[in-house]
Amino acid sequence: MTNASRWIAIVNPVSGFGKAKKKWDEIRSELGALQIAFDTAFTTADRRGDLLVIDAIAQGYRQVICVGGDGHLHDIVNGIMRQDIAPSTDITVAMISLGTGNDWIKTNGIPKDPRAAIALIAQGKTYIQNVGHVVANNNGAAVTRYFHNFAGVGFDAYVVERTASTKAYGQIAYLLVMLRCLFSYRLPVLRITFDNAVVETPCYLTLTGIGRYGGGGMKLTPGAQPDGPTFFTSIAKRFSKLDVFRHITKLYDGTFLKLEQAEAHESRHVRIEVVSAPEEVYMEADGDMIGTGPFEISLIPHALRVIIP
Repeated sequence: MTNASRWIAIVNPVSGFGKAKKKWDEIRSELGALQIAFDTAFTTADRRGDLLVIDAIAQGYRQVICVGGDGHLHDIVNGIMRQDIAPSTDITVAMISLGTGNDWIKTNGIPKDPRAAIALIAQGKTYIQNVGHVVANNNGAAVTRYFHNFAGVGFDAYVVERTASTKAYGQIAYLLVMLRCLFSYRLPVLRITFDNAVVETPCYLTLTGIGRYGGGGMKLTPGAQPDGPTFFTSIAKRFSKLDVFRHITKLYDGTFLKLEQAEAHESRHVRIEVVSAPEEVYMEADGDMIGTGPFEISLIPHALRVIIP
């Protein structure tokens, strides 16, 4: 049996505050019970998922199981998109979601339960979704990344930047820092340029989505179509702290876009410039910090093959 007919399970043991490590024996046993032929690679401090998937593709693997969270999948997608060994659509990606937010699986109806997710791998049904490409800045140098779910500027990136170092201390520490962010965040003024429109506004957050969910289950880009012709971008403009608490249920069901201080656009390209801000403005993609502005976001149609129900 060649590697092309086997799966490579790339496991991030620290995903979900260590949930992936705790669940791995159960997952390994279930993969074997369903006669799914696989090998395993674990991320470490210096062996990230992007590097591991590039190595795996070079060794002939064309089927990848991501065991971890959205950030781990983000790394794997970046490895697939950066490598030049095989077309990206020749690589099939399956997700066993064991992260903090687990947002990407919600759009496609992929179950969170590991056994049910493994059953999908055995069934083998796939489709090809879009990928986003972002260019930002890091200390004056251009940085490029790919994303599979969404890219955000504003409050979400502010939270990601401030909680990145807390995950090693557990979920309570993470939640406390996130709550503190709600009271310390101050709105920047952004100029957002779409294919056919320009919006300049104080901005609580702007999210450009391939998937529909972010923030641990909030339906923040409700009109997104993963294999559609455009991104779906949501803009929450002059949202006060009171507005956030008052409309929290609308953030979870996507109806916040009906509010006067919100709007949505569909576009293949999005440029975001910082007009003014009380402090540095960051972008995050799939929960991973990218850099500062200006930001260029471009659609790569039908670039990622994934296992779905």
